[in-house]
Amino acid sequence: MKKKTTRSLVITNIIFLVPLIIYGVFKNGYLLYARNLIPFYLIFKPIYLTIISVIIKFTFDLIINHRFSINYNLLYMVLVSMIMPYNINFIIYTLTLTVIYFLTTLLESKIKFNKVCLMALIIILVNSFFYKFTYLSPLETKFNFAFSFLDLLMGRSIGSISSTSIFFSLLAYTLLINSYYYKKDMPLAINLTFLGLAFITYLFNHDLSFLLNSEIIFASIFIAPLPKYSPYKVKDQVLSGVLIGLITFIIALLFNNTISIYLAIFLVSLLGNLKKDGKKKQKI
Repeated sequence: MKKKTTRSLVITNIIFLVPLIIYGVFKNGYLLYARNLIPFYLIFKPIYLTIISVIIKFTFDLIINHRFSINYNLLYMVLVSMIMPYNINFIIYTLTLTVIYFLTTLLESKIKFNKVCLMALIIILVNSFFYKFTYLSPLETKFNFAFSFLDLLMGRSIGSISSTSIFFSLLAYTLLINSYYYKKDMPLAINLTFLGLAFITYLFNHDLSFLLNSEIIFASIFIAPLPKYSPYKVKDQVLSGVLIGLITFIIALLFNNTISIYLAIFLVSLLGNLKKDGKKKQKI
């Protein structure tokens, strides 16, 4: 992919992410401040995390390449900042992301894996050693809410700090599918597989939040189809999507509904290494 095309695609994706970040400020900032649960400066925590990520990325650019560059690593860092739990500590986030970004950049030349998911999962794991593992905001911890369909659609569900608006995710998808380079079949395969299985559980527990999962919709649209970590052939995209949807459903039932999609995407991205090994053996 040419540099100009890459630059354009990265900028386009980041523009589509801006409304989600702004909604994150509303849900996980303003609403908390209005209830006197956080000080004023923490209203903008979702933006602070994104700024930290961008600064780390550009700092590495400056040290290694002696210039700034707009490439997919910039998009990866913005995405990581958006899928953090609310209780992420700024110091832990900054230090862990700095180390992990450097290590994954070295490692990805030797093994294929979804960099966004791996970085996010490690940061969340490290943060969990010091703080309770939870995706609840202070407001959701203090009060129990019965969310309506409209609430869930707009983003009032429990989830990462800037990824809960299903409306803005779907709006971005309707625009992204017009791009020649966007792998539109993968999100469809993921969501249809997960929804089919989740509907069966809904018949028993009537849990709308499990059926209408903002995290899965967000990750399937923005993270799973990333060019470097997903297949190019349509049939392979569909197969990968079905696997991600199935694994996501299993992890969601057994462990955690929010983190399941990121574990699933990471695990399926590793399968690309098996394909590489197979090709090498054939050449021999």
